[in-house]
Amino acid sequence: MIQMEEYLSIGRTGKAFGTEGALKFKVREQFLDDLFDASVIFIELLGKPVPFFIEYIHNDAPLIIKLEEVDTREEALELAGKELLLLREEVSGDSLEQPFDLSALEGFQVVDRVVGELGRIQEVLELPQQMMAVVPYQGREILIPLADSLITAVDVEKQRIEMNLPDGLLEL
Repeated sequence: MIQMEEYLSIGRTGKAFGTEGALKFKVREQFLDDLFDASVIFIELLGKPVPFFIEYIHNDAPLIIKLEEVDTREEALELAGKELLLLREEVSGDSLEQPFDLSALEGFQVVDRVVGELGRIQEVLELPQQMMAVVPYQGREILIPLADSLITAVDVEKQRIEMNLPDGLLEL
């Protein structure tokens, strides 16, 4: 039996695209080659990885993937916003060693050392001054600076980013 530890999260499914069952995908850049080489991808449904075969990939921005046996917009909508996984054995060592790209933090749980869990990063914005994470918190969206001085730990496996946020930031 395959355990979840044998999988590696490489991104998330996005919104449905068109009427034929295609989906937008958000894949961390260091895993793109692994995705293109994969014989099968997995989407986490109800806490379990479900295998899907790729019918075709449009490698433009945004990345559009059509999965076999997902043939309608309605079927694609059921897969939107889910965790995208590959078998760890299909991920090259080079992909795991590439420098960390802050935009890859989308979907990560933000944990403050004082407040605890805040929410998952919905989007990473590249602003002129710095990178900002958009996080839902207490019914609204807050912007959290992704500054090295505020990040205390990043756990890629568990998709967690631990931070030491300044007092008052969550009230802005």
